Amino acid sequence: MVNSTTARSVPVSALSQFLAVSTIAGLVLAGLGIPAVGAAAAGADAGVEVFDALPAELDERELAQQSRMLSADGSEIATFYWQNREEVEFDDISQEMKDATVAVEDYRFYEHAGVDLQGIARAAVNNILSDSTQGGSTLTQQYVKNVLAQNAYEEDDAESFEDAIESDGAEGYTRKLREAKLAVAVENRYDKDQILHRYLNINNYSGSPNVYGVEAAAERYWGVAASELDLQQSATLAGIVQNPSAYNPERHPERTLDRRNTVLSLMHEHGFIDDEQYEEAREADLDLDIHTTPNGCAAAGGAAYFCDYVQRIIENDETFGDDRSERSHLLQRGGLTIHTTLDSDVQDIADDAVRSRVPADDASGAGHTAVTVEPGSGRVVAMAQNRDYTVTEAESSAQTQINYNVDRAHNGADGFQVGSTWKPFVLAQWLTEGNGLDGTVDATERNFPADAWRYGDCPAMGDEWDPSNAGDSDASPSMTALEATQQSVNTAFAAMGTQVDMCGVLDTATSLGITYGSGDPLDTADDEGFVPALSPASILGTVQVAPLDMASAFATFGADGEYCRPTAIDSITDADGEEVDVPSEDCEQVLDEDVAQGVAYAMSKTFDGGTTQGLEIGVPAAAKTGTTNFEVGSTSLAGFTRSLSTYVWTGDPERNRDWRSEGAGAVSGEVYGATVSGRTWQDIMKRAAAHTDGNTGFSDPRD
Repeated sequence: MVNSTTARSVPVSALSQFLAVSTIAGLVLAGLGIPAVGAAAAGADAGVEVFDALPAELDERELAQQSRMLSADGSEIATFYWQNREEVEFDDISQEMKDATVAVEDYRFYEHAGVDLQGIARAAVNNILSDSTQGGSTLTQQYVKNVLAQNAYEEDDAESFEDAIESDGAEGYTRKLREAKLAVAVENRYDKDQILHRYLNINNYSGSPNVYGVEAAAERYWGVAASELDLQQSATLAGIVQNPSAYNPERHPERTLDRRNTVLSLMHEHGFIDDEQYEEAREADLDLDIHTTPNGCAAAGGAAYFCDYVQRIIENDETFGDDRSERSHLLQRGGLTIHTTLDSDVQDIADDAVRSRVPADDASGAGHTAVTVEPGSGRVVAMAQNRDYTVTEAESSAQTQINYNVDRAHNGADGFQVGSTWKPFVLAQWLTEGNGLDGTVDATERNFPADAWRYGDCPAMGDEWDPSNAGDSDASPSMTALEATQQSVNTAFAAMGTQVDMCGVLDTATSLGITYGSGDPLDTADDEGFVPALSPASILGTVQVAPLDMASAFATFGADGEYCRPTAIDSITDADGEEVDVPSEDCEQVLDEDVAQGVAYAMSKTFDGGTTQGLEIGVPAAAKTGTTNFEVGSTSLAGFTRSLSTYVWTGDPERNRDWRSEGAGAVSGEVYGATVSGRTWQDIMKRAAAHTDGNTGFSDPRD
């Protein structure tokens, strides 16, 4: 019997709380058909209808887990997550962690059926007679609360989230009643170990930023797996759950240490550890060893732009979902393991080459990129540019998120003028129409009238044109197609252009995967009806194309006419290890084999006294330089072996300028395809060729 002095000292709010908790207990008992005992029994029948109206099944969804992007050799490129979590099997969690959790949260967990009447009564008495507050929720009820809060948080439903965590007033008791009913449903569905397992994987274990689930927490605080958590570490994590903000060990270590020792005391009290273990553990420090799990491509180093490209593929391609939101959800929460095509060795070579030749902060302000594709498969094995990747606003011209190697849809620019690297498409059409490498044209500099061009089924875009050669050099009145390619003679290719179907050149380039950098097909007209890829000037590369598309097109010549769409993902598995569909490379024979071999052979002769003289790489290769007019001021080199096709671009991504007058830094003076871009191409291919086999060279199709 409580004496009158004690009774008078009990606050009205505490008495109200006692009655409310008792009522809930009665409602729970009545709703479950258990004989009612105590103060709530009288009102239980009236509450049955309320209890029955509450949900009877918990909506358990897949937990958000981090996704990992890997290179072809299995090394990690980046991680992506909405919540930093990695689910782990129950057997891969230390026994100490399981014991600590049960001891502090619900030591009668293995004895009750989801709702612990002893716990409710104990909490009620404590809350009346003490200034401290205890909850009567079981571990199962707390799991239910976590699931409800997680679902609301995932849906960005603030009202439902508040409902899930509400602990005060009538709303708080309503929540507890709902939790109680759902807890019983959970207990009927899973055994005790399964419930504890799910609880340990869903919990918020604080951190800066927060970590979710015991595996990510163990990695964050000590760099160990959940299976390796010792007694002190387990007690620390188990203590955090009560209030992840207050017991953040990175921000409040002393408070967290006190909480850990409370957990150790409970483990000792309930027989999970003996006297010696308790005394030794409570004397230990937290001994944190913080390990950061970066989120996104910003931490991918030299592979950041490749990482960004893969991210955009997943976000853009319908293979991964019906809309961008669904695809992003899959990447950020799906626990994917993304096996990419990136060759770590070649990537390191490419990144070193572009940054060494034109540093990010070079006085020229020039952008410098390289992208490498594997002929016959389309696999993108390297992608580099001389900028520092950032997802925030750039602080200088040395930083950008824009990937100069790809098209606009994949977070790129609108492509860049490709210069004379367009000429092989003209040569391919020349050969397709029955002309040979020995076929001749008049390469003298002259005016080409508007009616000199043939357009077949395409709209005529011909106009009067006066092309000239680099350095205003003269050319022979009789030059073979092979010589024209070897020396990259503009006037010779202009003459070749008058003898082929310009619509056929467009179709040939299209079959090789070429589009405008904007992503529009080559036959797209502008607002005035002009189609850039059909103009006579397109022969000299005025068309703006993404470097990746050019590397893939040239890879087709190295694969005897088989075009494969660029592919950056080999395979993906989900959190359960199941295969996820990925985009196909769609390989197709688009050029006659003899035509492809003819183009490849002609470009191989550029190393023999031609425009790529001095850029040899130690194995047979074929290449073509590209230089735009100096008002545009960019250069490129496209070249390939049987195993690698690399396109290197150099230019100002922000504006067009004449580098001869404004030149500075690494790209000062006159700039041609073989000077800056060509030297970087040589650096990459000479070193990368050592990692490949089968570089047999290109035979003369005339033999």
